[in-house]
Amino acid sequence: MIKQAVILAGGKGVRLLPLTKNLPKPMAPVNNIPFLSYLIYSLKKSGIKNILVLVGYKSNKIIEYYNRYKEIDIKFHFSSVKSDTGKRVLNAYNYLDKEFLLLYGDNFWQPNISKMYKKFKDKKAIISTTVFNNKFGTAEYGNENNVNVKTNSFVKKYDKSRKDKKLNGVDIGFFIIKKNFLNNFKHKNKNYSLENDILTKAIKLNQLIAYRTNLQYYSITNIKMLKNFEKISKLKKISYIKI
Repeated sequence: MIKQAVILAGGKGVRLLPLTKNLPKPMAPVNNIPFLSYLIYSLKKSGIKNILVLVGYKSNKIIEYYNRYKEIDIKFHFSSVKSDTGKRVLNAYNYLDKEFLLLYGDNFWQPNISKMYKKFKDKKAIISTTVFNNKFGTAEYGNENNVNVKTNSFVKKYDKSRKDKKLNGVDIGFFIIKKNFLNNFKHKNKNYSLENDILTKAIKLNQLIAYRTNLQYYSITNIKMLKNFEKISKLKKISYIKI
């Protein structure tokens, strides 16, 4: 069973300016509570025992705030703001469990980790991603999707441009990853991307599977989406950790 969650929380969040002028993106306030606190609560509720936050931009804001929380083990690993998503994960290699859950610090979704992990093991994959089916166009970019998933659950294509008409879902993160797969990316000076390098490699090996879901996710990519999550969190009484 997965016990460790790793959160990508080092980006600048340019589309959330001016909120992110002095705050890292995951600390953007949702009803006066940092977005990250909602995410951590959902992970704790799902059975996660420890969390590794990959910080970068304004890292002290995250570290100082969550160092006070003692109900779950939260650690931090710093990478330069110039480091891409894959590079941030690789930099933290020595702190990763053999299998871990990796998620974006700006997407909220309530995972069923036991079901996700069962499919991951049944398919004998090296990476599993969570794919929102987007039946009603309620994803981040409306009806536009970014992945093509085959009937056997393996991902055929990842397309950030969202142009391919065969795309049939939206990658929302919540990856389960085997740590040893990261050994394929050893060039210390290369600024690896999670999407363009790590996921693409797994697709070429036919080893990236999709855990498909109809359960709505919420993003704080921009101010409009942040305000939407504020309304949803009130309406659905979504909980958060209290510090």
